[in-house]
Amino acid sequence: MNYRILTSLVTLNLLFAGCVSTEDNLFDGNDIAPNKSFTPFTLVDSNNSTFNSTSLDDMVIVVNFFYTNCPDVCSTVTAELKTLYQEYESEIGNNLSFVSITVDPWRDGPNDLLDYMTYFNTSWTYLTTFEFIDGDFSSVEQIWSDFGIGVVLKESENSTSIEGRGHTVYYDVEHTEGIVIVGKDGLQKVRWDGDNWALDGVRNDLDKILSM
Repeated sequence: MNYRILTSLVTLNLLFAGCVSTEDNLFDGNDIAPNKSFTPFTLVDSNNSTFNSTSLDDMVIVVNFFYTNCPDVCSTVTAELKTLYQEYESEIGNNLSFVSITVDPWRDGPNDLLDYMTYFNTSWTYLTTFEFIDGDFSSVEQIWSDFGIGVVLKESENSTSIEGRGHTVYYDVEHTEGIVIVGKDGLQKVRWDGDNWALDGVRNDLDKILSM
């Protein structure tokens, strides 16, 4: 009798573990669990116009972190996002929005964003900080923090990039690249980065979040 009880308990535990495992892996990308919110923000876009994040309320948001001088993965992600943007064009502005936020506001002013958009022939929103004033980049730093984006500047003697606003030395940027998809409830659902990037997986997750 005790063996039967033990067997039943083991079976229930296995079944329960299977249920938990399924819930813990809701998405193809890296689940953000528990889901996190983000602080409403105001930045400036490629037209040098004020952009308030409240305009994204009640929409699914694909939030991309990049910088215009990025030598590698940023351009790949941008090209893939362009493919998705075109595929989901009927959803854009109604249920879905794409936003790219720079991790290099010291160099990326509105004109730099516009040049980047022109080069890649993209049309979604690109954001940076307002004109450099007393080295205050706290607004965009708060966004990086909310979305779990690490940004490190490294002095570089060999860098061919220009000096940034508020910087007197040449530097390179190391950062957490990729995207975070935010649900209509304003909570971050899933993260994709350069280590696990797969367009089909991103598409699957986007479909799932749009249907929630």
